[in-house]
Amino acid sequence: MKPYLYPHQELQRRALSWAQRLKVNPTVVRVEAMKDKWGCCTSAGEVALAEELVEMDERFQDYVIVHELLHLRLPTHNRRFKALMSAYIPEWRTLDARTRETRSALD
Repeated sequence: MKPYLYPHQELQRRALSWAQRLKVNPTVVRVEAMKDKWGCCTSAGEVALAEELVEMDERFQDYVIVHELLHLRLPTHNRRFKALMSAYIPEWRTLDARTRETRSALD
């Protein structure tokens, strides 16, 4: 039986699970209030995810998590970054369009 986690803890757990799969090592994964982004990644390896993400479906969460974690390997959205996104989240382009629509609806 899976122990109960608060939604933000479950999101952090999912992010750390993806980090293992992507072979990256974030220094910290935080869930916090973010006004106009779903997530961010710093050059120091800190990953922050928007607290509103806990209310979204898991595929959308995975898209945001993978996107931010891949920035630990590739800082820019170059061809290789997009290829990795396609390998891990095949429908990422559709989800990417959804980020703008959904985020503006929350404001």
